[in-house]
Amino acid sequence: MNFKILQENLTKGLSLTDRFVSSRPQLPILSNILFSIDKGKLKLSATNLDLGINLWLGGVVEKEGQLAVPAHELTEFVSYLPTGEISLESENKILKVISPKAQATFSGMDPEEFPQIPLGNEKNKLSLNSKDLSQAVSQVGFAAAADEARPILEGIYWQFNKDGYQMVATDGYRLSLKKVALGKSSLKENLSFLIPSRSLNEIVRLINEDQFEVSWDKDQNQIVFVFPNMRISSRLLDGDFPDYENIIPSESQNIANVDKQEFLSAVKIASVFARQAGNVVVLQFQDNKLEIKADATQVGQNSATVSVKYKGEPIKIAFNYRFLLDFLNSISKDEAEIIIKMNNPESPVTFEISNDSSLLHLIMPIRTEE
Repeated sequence: MNFKILQENLTKGLSLTDRFVSSRPQLPILSNILFSIDKGKLKLSATNLDLGINLWLGGVVEKEGQLAVPAHELTEFVSYLPTGEISLESENKILKVISPKAQATFSGMDPEEFPQIPLGNEKNKLSLNSKDLSQAVSQVGFAAAADEARPILEGIYWQFNKDGYQMVATDGYRLSLKKVALGKSSLKENLSFLIPSRSLNEIVRLINEDQFEVSWDKDQNQIVFVFPNMRISSRLLDGDFPDYENIIPSESQNIANVDKQEFLSAVKIASVFARQAGNVVVLQFQDNKLEIKADATQVGQNSATVSVKYKGEPIKIAFNYRFLLDFLNSISKDEAEIIIKMNNPESPVTFEISNDSSLLHLIMPIRTEE
């Protein structure tokens, strides 16, 4: 392989690709980035077996070839080189990197050992809006489980129909659901994918295009995000997602409307004490008033009052304050009004945004001795 490329372009490409290399690879080959010439460009490939990337960089091809090269060392070395043209030359599993003022050789590995990273199925493609996906993942992903003992709950359940898609995540104590309309869609049948939430969070951080395509190949158990010069693949989780629809209450006897910022501020105030009391905050609704309290025996106690529009019987209900903050912080609009729907202190409570039916959040209350 012999390829010439600008240092700044190679640095950017390596920095991106290196994110997909595991710090503790299961196999030695996975600590490498695969260099190959593909369709007149330099293709960089990396994978940690959960996520994989194929990235194409422009330059001048003088000789085709491929080689797997140590990722972290090469990425760091190239980042220190001065800007300008760099030559990449490989022979006998050695990569030589030559710049006007420095050069180095890197011992590579057999490219045939490198896992094949899916490029997607050309027959199965769907065009999506990046902003919509980023918002959906940010409003759902935090509700997924972080406990590897429950791998199914680590995923985001992504369901498509002809009108749009919805994402759902739950850790067993809370649930978040976001709906997105697609407008025109070429989808002929309903689809569903269960994707690790960490994978989707990483993917949306890397999106820099307004539109992209998603491609899938269920035989390979992979989903691929397709961009002009980049393709990111994620493995799909095996198993059935919980029947979440039966958890969501069909009706509620007690309903409160509260300003998001006032609610958020009151929960933050209570969190100072709640952190010393098992993270428990108590919400008491009566008339058109919401009182939020936390009581830590070793520290003290506090209460804050928020005006609400309330319909229902007086009710006292306890939550993990972190769950409330995660939900409230996922809402970008500061002026939003939150609708809280409750039945009793032990039943699931739903949280919605006034004038926006696309988002629903559910939190299980905490049982208290009172």
